[in-house]
Amino acid sequence: MQLGHNHVMAGNTVHAQSFSAKSAADDYLKKNAAKYHLANDLSGLEYVTTVTTDAGSYVRYQQTVNGSPVFSKQLTATVDLKGHVGLVVSDYMAYTSVERPSDRLTKDQAESKAGDYIKDKGKGKWGTTQNTFGYVILNGKAIPVYKVVIHANEPFGAWEAIVHAGNGRLIDKKDLNQKATGSGQVFLPNPVESSGTAAGFTDNNDADSPALNAQLKNVQLLGLDGTGKLAGQFVAINSKTRTKSSSLIFHYTRSDNQFEDVMAYYHIDTLQRYIQSLGFTNINNRSITANVNTYKQDNSFYSPTKMDLTFGSGGVDDAEDAGVIAHEYGHSIQDNQVPGFGNSPEGGAMGEGFGDFLGATYEDSFTAGGFGHACVAEWDSTSYSSSNPPCLRRLDENKVYPRDAVGEVHADGEIWSQPLYELASALGRDAATKIILQSHWSLTPNATFIDGAHAIKQADQQLYGGRNAKTIGAIFNARGLSAN
Repeated sequence: MQLGHNHVMAGNTVHAQSFSAKSAADDYLKKNAAKYHLANDLSGLEYVTTVTTDAGSYVRYQQTVNGSPVFSKQLTATVDLKGHVGLVVSDYMAYTSVERPSDRLTKDQAESKAGDYIKDKGKGKWGTTQNTFGYVILNGKAIPVYKVVIHANEPFGAWEAIVHAGNGRLIDKKDLNQKATGSGQVFLPNPVESSGTAAGFTDNNDADSPALNAQLKNVQLLGLDGTGKLAGQFVAINSKTRTKSSSLIFHYTRSDNQFEDVMAYYHIDTLQRYIQSLGFTNINNRSITANVNTYKQDNSFYSPTKMDLTFGSGGVDDAEDAGVIAHEYGHSIQDNQVPGFGNSPEGGAMGEGFGDFLGATYEDSFTAGGFGHACVAEWDSTSYSSSNPPCLRRLDENKVYPRDAVGEVHADGEIWSQPLYELASALGRDAATKIILQSHWSLTPNATFIDGAHAIKQADQQLYGGRNAKTIGAIFNARGLSAN
């Protein structure tokens, strides 16, 4: 039985001059061990890391059994600048016994069974297979398992299989690639939203047209490494075209596949620079690989195992639409802040909702008018949406939890994206994005919608002294997500 997800809005305080965030968190958890179903000495919790920001610190722990991880079960303690523990989000699961099988599979045997379970065709791999021994907790018992991640070519993607370490039975499997159906020079943000109409715009197998060319904008490509490639501080393009210019001038139209390379570079770089302009230098601050025109399907995804982005070329090429680029970058942001984020259905929906929020607010930042607002990926979706404007998803569907939850992460993501988008309307894009990003550090892989709402309220308290609490409460309460 799940015993975690407790919330504490007041707690331990120590002297600001001498405290360390970890010692403050340890002390608080020991004093409140019964509340969180922990051992009094915190055995069974292994310290992972402390993330320190100007607004506070986030101490992360991993649940363990016999020194091995309980997969995806973590606990975070949010500690303010005075050493006060203001919020605890816990996935910790209590158990009464540990299963000890008489025989244990070898790692090779576990990988073979995992391959069978995902129906891997065995025609090569696009990444190294990962295999880790640990535990899952089922019906109050700690079960020894192998977590095997296979980067398969067929079926394509990163697949995770949880295999019983004794009898080899499949306990769980999942497709780890977080996807958005999509499309994708530079358009700012895409030709539909920048022109204010979808009329006359069709993909036509990547053909140029006067209308589409009229939407091209000249931009600066910052942070290039000087090699002539589209590689720099925050993004490195990997593509079949191997785009390169010794003059560092990359002027193409969409009929040239190099156009999508420039789109991906510019928009990812711009998003990371925006995040840093908000004061965050420790969120995905790295050069992320973006695979462009290497995947022919009408899908894009972030791989948490390879930590890279892939943009499909089916339909409108995904990397021609800044909304799709931003959405996928949103997945990499959350995985960077909370490794394994979105392990639960609601966590997965929060991931999709945050990606849509990031995409929609990024798109809106280029256009003053209202056309396309509360809508994401207008150009990409011309191939599958008949609405005006065409939309991959909307952020104003007025869905209410739990009434409108259907158990599909993209649909349920609209429950989460709307309050985030309304927060940007109420507080401004910068303040809302800063609060939302700050809140992620409080979460765990299995965090729920309610955990997310509490974390946003806590982040506002840390950043702005709680001055937006009433607004946050009203916005989230309207969606059935109490932040109180």
